Amino acid sequence: MTLRNRTELKSLFKNKSRLSESQFAELIDSTLNKHDDKFYGLWQDGRTYQKGDIVYYQGALWEMQAEKEICAKKDAPPGTGSDWKSLLKELEQKVNTIEQNLEKLGKEFAEYKQQMELRLEKLLKYLTFLTLGIAIALVWLFGGAIYQLFSGAG
Repeated sequence: MTLRNRTELKSLFKNKSRLSESQFAELIDSTLNKHDDKFYGLWQDGRTYQKGDIVYYQGALWEMQAEKEICAKKDAPPGTGSDWKSLLKELEQKVNTIEQNLEKLGKEFAEYKQQMELRLEKLLKYLTFLTLGIAIALVWLFGGAIYQLFSGAG
């Protein structure tokens, strides 16, 4: 089943059209269902949470990890103990690691590119000298052949 964004879903309702069974299923699957998705909105002091419940607290999504049901306490919000795992912080750590790796790769690539440019410069110099040497050898051979031709004929 395809998840659709709001613009796509709204387009299904243009011109008084009726949704087909599959389109209505796409509409349902494209929305958040607090019960099925175990999303409870903002974390609330005094509310009971179970393993897998997801809440929003201080700009991050948190998933309840404790095996037993807990009653949320003001002095133990998500992030202060092991009962909650931040879904966003884990992602942020992965993004930071990727950014660091990209930065390192960027530096290594810049160094590699610089080395390749130096090697290309050297190669072009060698090719220039090689071409000049071949040209001199051809002139010498051609000149010797002409000399032989005229000196042998005379």
